[in-house]
Amino acid sequence: MKKKKLMALLCTAVMSVSLLGGCSSTAETQQTPASEADGASAAPASEAADDENASAEAAHPASDVVLEVETGFTGDQLDALQALMDDFTAETGIGIELIAPGDDYDSVMKTRMASGDLPDLWETHGWSTTRYAEYLLPLNDQEWIGKIKESIKTTVTDPEGNIYVAPLSIDPASICYNKDLFDAAGVDASQIYTWDDFEEACEKILATGKVPVYVGGKKVDNIANLFEVTAPGFLTNEDVADNQAQALLDGTFDWDTYWTPIAQMLDEWQQKGYFNTDILTASDDAALQALANGDGAIVISGNHTITQALAYNPDARLGIMAIPSPNEGGKVYVSSGEGTCYGMWKDTEYPDECKQLLSYLASDEISVQVATINGKIPAMEGVSNDDEYVTIEFNTMMDNFGDDLVFISYFDRAYLPSGMWNDLGVSGNEIFMNPGQGVERCVESVKLAYQEKINQ
Repeated sequence: MKKKKLMALLCTAVMSVSLLGGCSSTAETQQTPASEADGASAAPASEAADDENASAEAAHPASDVVLEVETGFTGDQLDALQALMDDFTAETGIGIELIAPGDDYDSVMKTRMASGDLPDLWETHGWSTTRYAEYLLPLNDQEWIGKIKESIKTTVTDPEGNIYVAPLSIDPASICYNKDLFDAAGVDASQIYTWDDFEEACEKILATGKVPVYVGGKKVDNIANLFEVTAPGFLTNEDVADNQAQALLDGTFDWDTYWTPIAQMLDEWQQKGYFNTDILTASDDAALQALANGDGAIVISGNHTITQALAYNPDARLGIMAIPSPNEGGKVYVSSGEGTCYGMWKDTEYPDECKQLLSYLASDEISVQVATINGKIPAMEGVSNDDEYVTIEFNTMMDNFGDDLVFISYFDRAYLPSGMWNDLGVSGNEIFMNPGQGVERCVESVKLAYQEKINQ
């Protein structure tokens, strides 16, 4: 009974997953007001519901405990997560207060760390072993630890072997595209191996009158993501001849020599007209709608972009392509890291209740739903959402590239000091504010930010 209820809620909250498309009529039926139902049947149904609620309350009396949970979810995804939390409360009597700061999540959490006033549990958004480790309780003794997939286990394990979060999903980031626009332009995503190939595709798309790469640059994260995606192929991937991984880590990285070519490539794309002209003022939603409605061919972001875009147009044909290499014969790649992961504050007043919630979230039935809500891949062994839209497209991409594809960790999390994500975006703004002249300013801006933070 519970599973049907959850799936109905997911259907109404997450319109983007094709498997759930046929659930809308069921959801609407369940939401039909009692006043519209047949009078003879309404009263017994109400009485039965009251009896069921009374039985549930007797089995799980209300608790005085209310756990504060900070999440990065917003909109329909937040509604779907709330539904899962409500079911947890119904089962255990433990209240859940979901806090969703949205775009201010990072700054809110930094403020709360500084004040020592942290939520009972929070989503670590990629920083469980670095920024948040000192505030989290190690969870190595929990039963679900043995179910974590090896592909994410190394990412959430610190050098001492501690795991501080229940990883519910893996977040791969690549390039999302509109299949109809690619077809109209004569572009085959499975044949794009290098950035030269990518630029040829952009030229063909541009010739059709569409925007090749749409960026919602009003949100600085989307500018930062351009560097997040492009930098590894130039600097740190295993096939980079003059590899700069160690130099980035030890503070000896030469920004002028090695970052300039990356900034120049983005500057050239701007001058060639590959980006939307309102890149610095376009919203995140504008990019999603452009992808969904066929106004923009490409959005460079996480695979969850497809889930969000399909909410605007469930009939859109969207796909995933690998990130190209700068070099002929180089490996294409996909960045990945923590998806939705929750850890508990080491000083929470309610450690047992927090562990109870984490066990609930890490269970087979719930963890796969959380991953699907956010358009990501389950992080626990034994569960899969291979029949969901995003996973189907991701698996197709992997099959297309085969051994030419490698998986890497997120660049900023692996090689840059904590807190530099925003600096990547701010420095990138220099390129788009000063077309043809912003490369030097971009490099100088990110170099100064790096030098300041690497010495802290």
